Amino acid sequence: MEVTPDAVVTAHYRFTDESGELVDSSDSNGPMIYLHGRASVLPTIEAALAGQRAGYKISLTLQPNQAFGAHRPELVFEAIRENLPPNVDLKPGMPLFSGSGDRPAFQLRVIELTERGALLDGNHPLAGRALQVDLEVLDVRAATAEEIRRGRALVETT
Repeated sequence: MEVTPDAVVTAHYRFTDESGELVDSSDSNGPMIYLHGRASVLPTIEAALAGQRAGYKISLTLQPNQAFGAHRPELVFEAIRENLPPNVDLKPGMPLFSGSGDRPAFQLRVIELTERGALLDGNHPLAGRALQVDLEVLDVRAATAEEIRRGRALVETT
């Protein structure tokens, strides 16, 4: 079967940054499983896999605008302690999640602690970085009605 919209694709993957440092791989997280055509993975990856079959291998170099975007300095800001979660021992590199009520949560990363609170970064950790992506399609199958209903929620690693 070919990779088409609403096909479930299982693939090995390996992401490295421009210096060759391993960022993520299926060796440590298990294969990526996603519903094709539902914006579940980066658009460049979806486009590269469209029409392919199990056994297909590809290496892609993604520039920041094809991956997680440019690093946006305006998303780095200082939050005063009173606006940070109470009773949390903040540490550099630690993720925090913002959002309440009907607003969706988004991830922030603690950059450093300051006298008034903490310097936070709302950029994706890979923003501004070029990535090398190596993929191998392991399996392609038609999605079930339930998988199509769930849509983007299907993306997982095993």
